[in-house]
Amino acid sequence: MSGFNRHPWLKWEHVEKFLGQKLPFGEKGQTFLDNMTWVEGYVQDMLKKAMPGMDASVSSQEASGAEIFETHEHVIIKVKIAKGEDPRALRVFVKSNQLKLSGFQSGKSKIVKMPTLVLPRTARVSYKQRLLQIKVRKRGLNENYVEAYIRY
Repeated sequence: MSGFNRHPWLKWEHVEKFLGQKLPFGEKGQTFLDNMTWVEGYVQDMLKKAMPGMDASVSSQEASGAEIFETHEHVIIKVKIAKGEDPRALRVFVKSNQLKLSGFQSGKSKIVKMPTLVLPRTARVSYKQRLLQIKVRKRGLNENYVEAYIRY
């Protein structure tokens, strides 16, 4: 017996009833685990049902209009600024795991999640031709120990 067939209590009918849909099996002879492409669609459908009005396929970076690039030592975030916005009113706040942009005419802030932890104090921001670019150094994995002194 192989796979899920060794568990007599696990019936595909019960799984399909729980999921609320038929399980898509591929070509003849193909097992359930060989073709998992249907899972992404199922997850997207569940997210749409759980959060109506939200498009689950849009990532937070796309929603904020930010492009994120990583180099070996830096994270670079590029945000296109609309024509009507005043670039001098914009403010950039950096945390170790996210970036917050404020000062937009709408009064709303944009949050961009970092793909990795960064060192906020190393952020360098430039604005040129309606493009805001933020470059932040990644937090190193080989950080040195800092001695914590014992009080006696």
